[in-house]
Amino acid sequence: MASDYNPIFERIFARVESDGDQIIAYIAYGLYKERKTAFLVNRSNELSGPVPLEEVQTFVRTYDEGQIDLIWEAAKDSLATFAINYADAERKEAVRAALAEALRGSFWKNVAVTTAANFIFIIAITFLYFLLRIIGVDLLDRLRQLEQLFS
Repeated sequence: MASDYNPIFERIFARVESDGDQIIAYIAYGLYKERKTAFLVNRSNELSGPVPLEEVQTFVRTYDEGQIDLIWEAAKDSLATFAINYADAERKEAVRAALAEALRGSFWKNVAVTTAANFIFIIAITFLYFLLRIIGVDLLDRLRQLEQLFS
């Protein structure tokens, strides 16, 4: 940037090497502006009036490469945290939607299948019981005998 209007903005954006870096630069500049605003509000409260221009310029001069490195890294961390939180929220929503889709209409179908299977099982057990009675095996007597052995 050719002008010297905002040297911090220019120094932050001088670090942009790719399209992905541009969003980091905007976040870093926003962090700088937050810190500058906090400084101005606190100093204004201390002075009970406006902050002298010399103090504002001193604050801006304190933003050397080390300070810019710090806000650049803080911006990268903020972006990474946002991306992780967004991905987690999207993943949870995708799982919720997939589960809802999988269960849609299948509950009553599963109830019907389970009921039919239980009914067939009851008929088979009843048939087996009467078949054994016809053969001459009384299961209830055998169970009573077994009970007497263990009591």
